[in-house]
Amino acid sequence: MDDEKPLAGIKVADFSMVYAGPICARMLGDNGADVTKIEPLGMGDTIRANTRIFSHFNAGKKSIQIDLSQDQGRSLAIKLIKDSDILIENFRPGIMARFGLDYDTLKSRYPQLIYCSISGFGQSGPDSQRAAYAPIAHAASGYDVSHMRAQLKNDSRPPASGIMIADMLTGAYAFGAIQTALIAKLRSGKGDHIDITMLESTMMLIPGQQQSAQKIDAPRIGGFQPIATKGGFLMLCIVSDKNMKGLCEAIDRPDLLQDERFVRGKRLLHMSDFIDEVEKWSSVRELGECEDRFDEHGVPYSRYNAPEQLFAEPQLRHRGAFREMVDEDGDYLIQNAPFQFQSFDNRASQSCATAGEHTDSILKSQAKLKQAEIDKLRRDGIIE
Repeated sequence: MDDEKPLAGIKVADFSMVYAGPICARMLGDNGADVTKIEPLGMGDTIRANTRIFSHFNAGKKSIQIDLSQDQGRSLAIKLIKDSDILIENFRPGIMARFGLDYDTLKSRYPQLIYCSISGFGQSGPDSQRAAYAPIAHAASGYDVSHMRAQLKNDSRPPASGIMIADMLTGAYAFGAIQTALIAKLRSGKGDHIDITMLESTMMLIPGQQQSAQKIDAPRIGGFQPIATKGGFLMLCIVSDKNMKGLCEAIDRPDLLQDERFVRGKRLLHMSDFIDEVEKWSSVRELGECEDRFDEHGVPYSRYNAPEQLFAEPQLRHRGAFREMVDEDGDYLIQNAPFQFQSFDNRASQSCATAGEHTDSILKSQAKLKQAEIDKLRRDGIIE
């Protein structure tokens, strides 16, 4: 493998906190970028309260703490931005402008800067000032209602939200958008402002539901359902005629191929009846026996893994999906990016900075300050 990663030499000023922005910046760092995390005074990023979750989103970054509410703090931030290729922020629209660090203010001075703004609803518009976290985007985007409608039981209460889908998805889209801007910059020499929203990122999960919503009496979308076995549940995805043939062979029910309710195009409308027929076979058999039969006949399925089972999953171990880390409580794992390259190693860094760990070294190397100047800034409460 090559020693140099493709983003080596690219400098990132990461003003973002919590999930969406930080995971984008971490993936840039995984692929060679030099990422500096700019954090507020005190505890820094709010998710530092859980150091292991924090490391998942921020491994490999340098950390500097600056008080952006003070003029001297903003001047330091400008010096870091001047030395950066990419800026990432996920404040509510208008906050960076309050600091004088918004794109419109900076673009004339630093036209080469790629400025990525991540927000719930966008930099402008009637909802731009609404606070947003992942569960808000799930609800606003139609994702939760689409998920609710896919259930066989009619429960009017929308599902609880314990997984930050919108954050992770938005971070991934931001990562891709930044690569596009970097390529464009090679051609034009100019940076750009990327305006990416959690709302629209999450909406990308429901294209079928969006199209169905524009039709009268449209068929149900997203009706894949689990089946019961004696040892738990399996998720089946019977999509093609080949899938259906394999399933009918596996459960010894060739008659289902002739049932008009279950032909492709109608099956989702009769999903409850379909599951009942399959469970006549699966519910009296052990989970492992069902898996063996499905494997034999090429039926798409999966057992339900709990998070604690993932670390021993053979396929994930084979791919090296996790990176070993150490903290004061012992060893733990964080997940690597879900894409790998043959030519270079893009696994997550095994280091994770404490809040402000690199403040002095960054101010010396990038802001060209002397130690006496740094000490004074610390006494004045500008840095920690």
